[in-house]
Amino acid sequence: MSKVLEAAGIHKSYPIAGGRVDILRNLNFHAQRNEFVSFVGPSGCGKSTLFNIITGLLMPDSGSILLKNRETTGSPSPELGYVLQKDLLFPWRTVMDNVMLGLEVRGTPKSEARERAMALFELYHMQGYEKKYPAQLSGGMRQRVALMRTMVTNPEIILMDEAYKALDYPLKIALESELLSVVKQQQKTVIFITHDIEEAVTLSDRVYVMKAHPGEIVQEIHVDLNTDSLLIPERRLSPRFNEYYERIWRSIGTQPTPVN
Repeated sequence: MSKVLEAAGIHKSYPIAGGRVDILRNLNFHAQRNEFVSFVGPSGCGKSTLFNIITGLLMPDSGSILLKNRETTGSPSPELGYVLQKDLLFPWRTVMDNVMLGLEVRGTPKSEARERAMALFELYHMQGYEKKYPAQLSGGMRQRVALMRTMVTNPEIILMDEAYKALDYPLKIALESELLSVVKQQQKTVIFITHDIEEAVTLSDRVYVMKAHPGEIVQEIHVDLNTDSLLIPERRLSPRFNEYYERIWRSIGTQPTPVN
């Protein structure tokens, strides 16, 4: 597999009274084509800062981000799409208009944008909601719309920062299964930032484990649950699930606890 995203020597610090504090220190990582890669770690390890550096919204003090061997440090790229914990839908726009937004910004003709958006409504089980407004949707539906808004622009790499954190557990599991199915079907590369070890193990091909103060990568773990199922409950029944969970837990620096 070829690398579509690579980071080399990422370092970021912020000024404080009397000096500076390191947020990220010497981060090196990559993601291959069609790979699901997660970053997991405790609060304060700089996951969201890393997200902003990858998207080009924040410059590192040193180091570089490369997309398909092209340096993009500090520059947003149309090859990247991202989904945040907050859906950030525009309340005055219909669901269809929210989904079409990214294409409109790029100057796509309205008829083409609508056609491309319509194809996603069936894929994400949102038929019949095209003319609804965000206030009329549940939290899960709003998050689906946010993902549709990202996917309609056909990005090669999808960045997700705690995208399902605010959802209740059954809905979170359902949307994770849906996400895994869609990205495998459409052959997308996903960079997934989370504090949830179970989420990281269940979704990922590889997991980068981070520690805090400063944020550093302490381990890279290749995940193979030995199942072809894309359903989250079935993947968590894998005999190897607990093994990976405990490896990550120990890497973060806490003793493992039982997992049902």
